Amino acid sequence: GVLAVDLEQRVLHVNGAAQRILGLSSSQPEGRRVLELARVPEVHAILANVLARGREEHGELRVVGPPRDRWVELHASPLRGPDQLVVGAVLVLHDVTELRRLEAVRRDFVANVSHELKTPIAAIRGMVETVLDDPAMDEALRRRFLARSKEQVLRLSALVSDLLTLSRVESGGQLREPQRVDLREPVEDALAHLRGIAEDKGIATDAQLAEDALVVLGDADSLRLVATNLIDNALKYTPAKGHVTVRLSRGPMHAILEVKDDGIGIERKHLDRIFQRFYRVDQARSRELGGTGLGLLIVKHVVLAHGGDVNVESSPGQGSVFRVRIPLA
Repeated sequence: GVLAVDLEQRVLHVNGAAQRILGLSSSQPEGRRVLELARVPEVHAILANVLARGREEHGELRVVGPPRDRWVELHASPLRGPDQLVVGAVLVLHDVTELRRLEAVRRDFVANVSHELKTPIAAIRGMVETVLDDPAMDEALRRRFLARSKEQVLRLSALVSDLLTLSRVESGGQLREPQRVDLREPVEDALAHLRGIAEDKGIATDAQLAEDALVVLGDADSLRLVATNLIDNALKYTPAKGHVTVRLSRGPMHAILEVKDDGIGIERKHLDRIFQRFYRVDQARSRELGGTGLGLLIVKHVVLAHGGDVNVESSPGQGSVFRVRIPLA
């Protein structure tokens, strides 16, 4: 946005962006004082300083919503006549709301990653130091400590792997050359990969896949990741003797993948947040089961990159249904 005023802060020129940012109340603001048009003390103050001192000034403005608050950087400079006397001021406004949001996301991400890495590293260090400091430790206890260390190493490995995957899907790196993919193939691969886990837990799996090809434009590996994460989640949170159903069907314009379980379910208050980074409904249980808190976010990014959408229906104690829709080729 650009706003130019004279010595009395009467508007000489204002562009559309500045009018939107400041919410100017008149469609013909030229010739009127800034404070008459918008009650924004910060703008009045920075212009007054520039006019009085004859030098550049910088500031910041918070514009209260709706629909949301915005942050604006202010850069004001004096306007000089042929004799170099100050005859007015020009104010440039940069809407940095999105930049601020991304900075907040980055800070939260670094804090969350640090916390997630710190816990297993501390556990590994403690157990290894205990083993090293006690050469006469009972062999059974030593093996137990080493086994627990291995569990934490595997957790770290899974976390790093998911972070790398998330980085790739967020940047769109896996979807640069979309191919025609029969969605049944990545789903069948995911089922085959996880069937052993289901059998070990005593969970029955039921695959209901469309008889005809469901061709979408995308990346087979990424789509396999979507199916794997959803089915793996269902198996993790379904108790022994439970049931998981994987259904793949054709809608009017989409291929529809549904993963249904009769597990512990999710309370309504958590449903809007489960696709966020590191968000876990049950922190302790998720870590115990090997969850990294990134799987559903990866699913969301891959599905959005394919032009689709994902949603969930769930009730505590009655299981969950995750539904993915991807446009047919």
